[in-house]
Amino acid sequence: MVSLIETIKAKIDVVEEVGLVVALRKSGKSFQGLCPFHNERSPSFYVFPESQTWHCFGCNEGGDVFTFVEKQQGLDFRDALLYLAERAGISVEEYGSPNPEQERETNALKDRLRKLNEDATLWFHQVLLRSKDAAEARAYLQSRGISSESVMAFSLGYAPEQWDGLSRYLLGQGYTEYELLSGGLARAREAGKLLAGSGASAMGREQSGGVYDYFRNRIIFPIRDMRGRVIGFGGRALGDGQPKYLNSPQTPLFEKNSVLYALDMARDAIKHAKQVVIVEGYVDAVIAHQYGTKQTVACIGSAITEKHIQQIKKLTKQVTLALDPDAAGMAATEHGIQEAMKAFDRTVIPVPLTADRRLMGSPGYRREPRGMIRLEERVDAEINVVQLPMGEDPDEVIRRDFSAWSYAVAHPLPLVDYYFVAKTSGLNLREAADKSEAAKRLLPVIGSISDRVKRDAYLRKLATMIRIDERSLNEELQRILRGQKSTGVIAAFSDHTGQYRSNQEVESVEQQSLPGKQSILDDNLSGSDKPEESGEESVLRFQAKNQQELAPRTFGLDKHVRDRIKWEDYLIGLLLRSPGLCPHVCGIITDGDFAGTDTRELYRIFNSVYQRDASPLFQSFEQFVPSALLESVARARKSVETRSPLEGAGLVKAAVQCATRLKRARLLQSNTELQYLVRGAEEVGDGATVQQLQQQLMDIHRQLRTIDSAMHLQG
Repeated sequence: MVSLIETIKAKIDVVEEVGLVVALRKSGKSFQGLCPFHNERSPSFYVFPESQTWHCFGCNEGGDVFTFVEKQQGLDFRDALLYLAERAGISVEEYGSPNPEQERETNALKDRLRKLNEDATLWFHQVLLRSKDAAEARAYLQSRGISSESVMAFSLGYAPEQWDGLSRYLLGQGYTEYELLSGGLARAREAGKLLAGSGASAMGREQSGGVYDYFRNRIIFPIRDMRGRVIGFGGRALGDGQPKYLNSPQTPLFEKNSVLYALDMARDAIKHAKQVVIVEGYVDAVIAHQYGTKQTVACIGSAITEKHIQQIKKLTKQVTLALDPDAAGMAATEHGIQEAMKAFDRTVIPVPLTADRRLMGSPGYRREPRGMIRLEERVDAEINVVQLPMGEDPDEVIRRDFSAWSYAVAHPLPLVDYYFVAKTSGLNLREAADKSEAAKRLLPVIGSISDRVKRDAYLRKLATMIRIDERSLNEELQRILRGQKSTGVIAAFSDHTGQYRSNQEVESVEQQSLPGKQSILDDNLSGSDKPEESGEESVLRFQAKNQQELAPRTFGLDKHVRDRIKWEDYLIGLLLRSPGLCPHVCGIITDGDFAGTDTRELYRIFNSVYQRDASPLFQSFEQFVPSALLESVARARKSVETRSPLEGAGLVKAAVQCATRLKRARLLQSNTELQYLVRGAEEVGDGATVQQLQQQLMDIHRQLRTIDSAMHLQG
């Protein structure tokens, strides 16, 4: 049976899908346009109909129709799959579902609840605009500075004080009490509880006790998903009503801990600003949008969760927290920092090992071999904090002094500076005990900064702050560093970007499988004395050297995808069998190097699971995987089981060689695409484009020479 992913890709043309958001023009046999993912004046974004792929040679992003939809709309794989299946007119439940009938019932209920929520939104909104009972609500919104334009843009509404106004309206529209209860818009009266049942079979099976409205005498804030569909509501009480804020209960559509308010409206602004600002309340978000800070979203409830960060990490890598500046807000900010650290993907980068002169001669000091590298993990994100005046919420600051707010958002506190403020709050730095406590709290943070210049600068800052001799403070820092190396991984903030790295020493791949050889990860570490070839000489020499391998590709793009996917299956299988291979592989290959839609997503999921310490060794990996990919997991496991078992250094070597081979295959694919484009530009006499593409070819060839050299060393 053809998989769901293959069926979707057969029905949806990537040129047509990309063309919905990018103005494309024909360029030879490909299509060209301005990249939607970074600012550029001359187009470097290409779509290839023959291979149904796209690639930007400016920002080096690329993939298939799935990756484009995920990145352009900020969707995760599951949502992109549902979106594309809907566009292709395919019923998802027919593929990979253990119980398609039940899934059809669930999907039918969700569709019905979305329509219910839209009708409820319209009713709440009309009540706010037209009802005499909503006079107090309109006055409240005006007092908070919310304009009529914002009321319309956010579809704000009002739930009147009467017990069943909305329920009677919706029942009159043909909805059942079961649907009102399932959608979180009503509660069952005690005299008549809903009969047991689930799914469509239970619809309409309720006793005569009736229902009453869930929201009463509240300003209503409709909550939408990334695609702009209403999935729940937030209600702000008027008068002395408790609780002050009431959110929809959990429903088939709504889970409070995974939704960010106004994300659907902020999505494009987040991508343009390359920043998301997270505030605490609905009104904060509405006012921020009203005044122009449209990259703002609000967490629903007081805590930022890992699921919230998962929602935004496809849109930006810069998270700016602007939570209330009280004690609860500071606690929420620190919690949000930790959740962001967990949720963002980590990159593994090679760092040359250099001797720390201050540690030489200390107990346990170990001299590293020359030419070796250490692999460091860093969170691929920038996390910082807006420092607000004490006692003022974001909406108050915005309305009082928007220029001050704008400056604070554009120049937020770097993470380490924020910790200097937060971790010394409440301490009297003139007292010896509090000085000691400040050092105890901040030295681990300073010690985790990978940039030694910045580390020394923050050490001086702390010494000045608590009026302690810097040399004494440095001695204490070295003791902490030695202790950290013996006890394992610590949170580390490398610089103003808020990057995280593991301070755990990870031996390089070469130390385990290729003793004495140099890194395959960065040709700048190779120490080669060979002079660089220049210009077209490099291109021609490379093409001649690889003529035999490239010949089959001359008349088509990536004709060897099936072979690549077999190797991708094998690599995924190795990782599932031995998660400890992850640091070795991640330094070589990224999810963008995968040709298969399913294998690319499995690799991304694996990295996410592994980095959260939820190792597949102790939990079933399948529980993290969409049902549409379970067949691919089984295929990957089988790929390893059918080969000779490997252990120890042999296992590491196999994984490294496989990852290197896939990286090389991706570079060869880029080489083929670029040659394809060069020929097209030459045919129309576009010399400027030819020159630009030749530069890209030279960079690809440089990387390929490095990998070829490494593969020769591996044997």
